Amino acid sequence: MIEIERTLTVNDGTGPDLTVDQMWDGLIDKARNPMRYVPEITACTVTEEFDGGIVRDIINFGKPVTEVVTWYPQRLVHFVRTRGEVMGTIDNDLQADEQGGMQLTFRFRLAVRGMEPGGAEEHAFAQEMATGYLNAVKTTIRMAREKAHGAASSGAGQ
Repeated sequence: MIEIERTLTVNDGTGPDLTVDQMWDGLIDKARNPMRYVPEITACTVTEEFDGGIVRDIINFGKPVTEVVTWYPQRLVHFVRTRGEVMGTIDNDLQADEQGGMQLTFRFRLAVRGMEPGGAEEHAFAQEMATGYLNAVKTTIRMAREKAHGAASSGAGQ
């Protein structure tokens, strides 16, 4: 089982501050349109919508995956992989730190079929996933900021 968690400060001084609603809009957009945020995802079809979430089929690292995505407004987007070679859960958790600053934590708990738990192959895969997801979270914050404040004010295109 691969378990990784990373937390980023949303309003870290690199651009205009975001409100919780603005950051939440970015998280929902990432759930519906992941290709804009996660380069490893090359296709996404929402196959079902329900109150509080969606079911989506994605192509991730060239492999088909089905995920049930449930959102808990202004707090958590929870992904459960129900089909694919990599099974488990992924969370995007919006929270406040001790000083009241907004933080975005991503965590995943995944098992890879055909890989020895704790082995070198699983460890390498975990590092690749951690890097990819960290970049996706950074992209989500940047794109939410661009949408909320306009590309010119966020330094996009530099």
